[in-house]
Amino acid sequence: MLKNNRPFTNENGFIDAGLITDKDPEEMEEVFKWIHEKLIPRKTHLTGRSSYGIKHILERDTGIYLTNNEFKDAMLLCGYSPVDPNELNWEYCISKKSPAFASRKGV
Repeated sequence: MLKNNRPFTNENGFIDAGLITDKDPEEMEEVFKWIHEKLIPRKTHLTGRSSYGIKHILERDTGIYLTNNEFKDAMLLCGYSPVDPNELNWEYCISKKSPAFASRKGV
């Protein structure tokens, strides 16, 4: 859900209100850079790839751990709006051909 135009999660009594802006500025910039370089926007929404799964790809690539809420906040600040902000794990209008989803054979 959105609260004051920022993500806010209250799932089964667990509140995740963390925002990317709570992180160290260097980590925040690295996350923004990764989003801009690894995700390609498109007009239609991509099913099967959610904020929860994409944040794990980011962590694998950068070593930066984010909560789902922090990742959703970073995506908002980078211009990616959720398809349905009332879902726990947000889906976006991003291309399945985004470099973030490229095969990692040999890794």
